[in-house]
Amino acid sequence: MDAEFVDAIGQLFTDSFAILRFLENGFNWMIIGIIAILMVIWVKKMSDFNKEADKNGTLR
Repeated sequence: MDAEFVDAIGQLFTDSFAILRFLENGFNWMIIGIIAILMVIWVKKMSDFNKEADKNGTLR
């Protein structure tokens, strides 16, 4: 591979991760919030599926 190409890819990754330094800990809290919201949605859906299975007499 051409060394300039590899250097360009390396610089691209370095520049793209620079935004994380700008966001600092806010990025971590954003990811934690998104995961928490998705977990609540998931548990709600599982509860709905179990209620439907009980109503229909099907396997949980």
